[in-house]
Amino acid sequence: MTLKIFTTSRQIRKWLEDKNNQFLDKYYTLGEFLQKIVVVDSVKFIDKDLRKKYLFEAVKNVDLEKLGISRNFLDFFSDSDFIFSFFNELFLERVDIEKVKLSDVYLDYEYHLEILEEILKNYKNLLEKDGYIDRFLIDDFRINEGLLDGIDKIEMRLDGYLSRFDIEVLEKIDKPVFIEFDTDGFNIPLLEKSLKIGNLKPDRRYVYDFKNKELIEISENTNSPEIEIGYVSDRINQINYVFAKIMEFYNDGINPEKIAVILPDEEFSEFLRLFDSQKNLNFAMGESFTNSDIYIKLKAVFEYLSGDEEALKKCEDVIEEFEKLDLIEFIREKATPKELKVIDEELYRLKTFKEFFDNKKDFLYFTLERLKDKSFDDVYSGLVTCMGVLESRGMEFDGVIILDFNEDVVPSVSESDLFLNTFIRKQASLPTKEERENLQKHYYYQIIKNAKKVALSYVKNEEKSPSRFLYELNPGFDEEKAVKIDEKYKGAVLEYSKEKEITRYDDEFEIKFPLYPTQLKTLIECPKRYYFANILEIVNEEESEDEFFGNIFHDSVEEVVKNKNKINSENEYYQALIDEITKRITDKRLLFDVLVKWDDKIKEFAKKDFEEMKYSKTLPEKYIKFNYKGFELAARVDRIDLKDDEIVLIDYKTSKSAESSENYPYELQTTFYFLWAKENFKGKNIKTVIWDIFNSKKIEGVIKTDTLDEVLSNLPKKVREAEDILYEIDGKEKTKTAAEICRYCEYKTACGIDI
Repeated sequence: MTLKIFTTSRQIRKWLEDKNNQFLDKYYTLGEFLQKIVVVDSVKFIDKDLRKKYLFEAVKNVDLEKLGISRNFLDFFSDSDFIFSFFNELFLERVDIEKVKLSDVYLDYEYHLEILEEILKNYKNLLEKDGYIDRFLIDDFRINEGLLDGIDKIEMRLDGYLSRFDIEVLEKIDKPVFIEFDTDGFNIPLLEKSLKIGNLKPDRRYVYDFKNKELIEISENTNSPEIEIGYVSDRINQINYVFAKIMEFYNDGINPEKIAVILPDEEFSEFLRLFDSQKNLNFAMGESFTNSDIYIKLKAVFEYLSGDEEALKKCEDVIEEFEKLDLIEFIREKATPKELKVIDEELYRLKTFKEFFDNKKDFLYFTLERLKDKSFDDVYSGLVTCMGVLESRGMEFDGVIILDFNEDVVPSVSESDLFLNTFIRKQASLPTKEERENLQKHYYYQIIKNAKKVALSYVKNEEKSPSRFLYELNPGFDEEKAVKIDEKYKGAVLEYSKEKEITRYDDEFEIKFPLYPTQLKTLIECPKRYYFANILEIVNEEESEDEFFGNIFHDSVEEVVKNKNKINSENEYYQALIDEITKRITDKRLLFDVLVKWDDKIKEFAKKDFEEMKYSKTLPEKYIKFNYKGFELAARVDRIDLKDDEIVLIDYKTSKSAESSENYPYELQTTFYFLWAKENFKGKNIKTVIWDIFNSKKIEGVIKTDTLDEVLSNLPKKVREAEDILYEIDGKEKTKTAAEICRYCEYKTACGIDI
């Protein structure tokens, strides 16, 4: 009998499709096989979530905050994945943490590594005390020979690479092992390093005889798919693109079962579900259990117990029963049969963990964490498969549609990359960021290379750009020549995409006071936009990347400046800012991205700003309001430095365009500062500053009272204009200014303008 090992369970299902009434070989996924074949005597493996309780105990006397991880139990429960990911990588590559420390020749991570080493030691001791072991603590092990009874040979399908531990396991197996894999320019270096073979050629399928170290070339892949690449201005427009391409592929003779929609960001599946009214899709990732009624109720109960009174509205019908019943009993009582089918086994396991928790609230949080990764399998029975890129490994489709091919999505960032840089990884023989990215390129390349037709889309706007992978996966790609596809496919989902009257405009237009600089700028550029934002109060709740970091940075500087008596050097100033920023970003992957982008800029800010901050009397953020020529005006000053004869009003800007010469809103802002200070600090020399954080420089504020006077005198005219359509674009040539303003305006749909 042959033991077959596949990369994913979907590969297994595909292999089983034509095996009716046949005597089957034994089969596992690679993960299942490694879990079953490795035996460590006299210990039991710790549960994947219970181990977090042990790790929490292990960090009690450790300076955990230096890793940017909260000591609060509930926050730590989520953050601990980053620590486990790091330890697991060291284990898989059989690298001791001491070797990593020796590789850190510039001592960039010296303190972090010492903390991690202490955590690992404490964690191991706690587990050993209770007879447990974690998989990344395995040292000596034996092969489960019973699993191989009756097995003549092992055939493995490899769609990635084998770690040093994987190789170590295979070397201990006394059976012939044959590894099949496909090559391309991206995965050859990893395969050659992993399997210790050479002379691999791209676009080939090989079988490697692991025991005899022999390489057999099976075939060459000469397929040349037809590739279409286009971009949309709004992410949601990709929904039209998906259903249009499915229909095109079908009309071109491609069987729906041979069509796949690949989602680099699997959360986009939620949008596709909403618009798949004909149920043409099946979702390989399933539907998240977090969307189930029982999960929503449990989460609302937890939020209510944590002090959120608003959450009571979502759970007031069950809160009384929750307080009376045991948690597991409560869930079984309230869950539907469909929900119980997904979580029944998990509920049985949860009973054994109850004793580890001091109160019901913490146990509820633990339960929510256990259930959040559950899903309802293969939702809908459509013929077109929708899947993530990892699920697509080893699969072949004739028609492939890939969405969200943007730099912030592709490549994805590995959690284990957060602690070490590329230099140390090379020195310590750990996979580098470049190698991980090449592996991701390999996954995309294979799904594209094996298809007949490929349709790929990305979002292109002020904040989004195509992934750099595009230039390597499709060498002919030219962003300047890429085709915008919004208009072409906007009717694909007719029921949802037909134009509707969003709102009616009232004739009444009344300016709200006080006026802030940004509001005044909007009013001058486009009164209709002011109308939507400030009169109808239609607000975009989603923060841009700049806005998100800007708010974090403002709050962090304010807190540090309040405690400046504790800061005595540029480096202490920088470290205090980093500590405050770290506290405010709970998503560790997001924190990593922020620090990579902003760390050097924050360090430069601290260096240049320390003297001014330390040796001035400093007032923190202040909202100012004043009257000027009959108009009530207001602004926010981020910091005010008071000196003997001078007052400096400072505004922090994190926007990339802060140094632009087209700084109209900044001129208004600094003019507001000047006029307020002139009234409140008579006799002082007044200075205004825009602190451009992104470009690490201070820009002296421009005072333009003449411009402000002109703007204010024109306000009555703007009110009259606001009752008409400001930019009559239909049938006329757009001016550059109007096109730019409208193109990125969040109200363009309601306005009826199509740019």
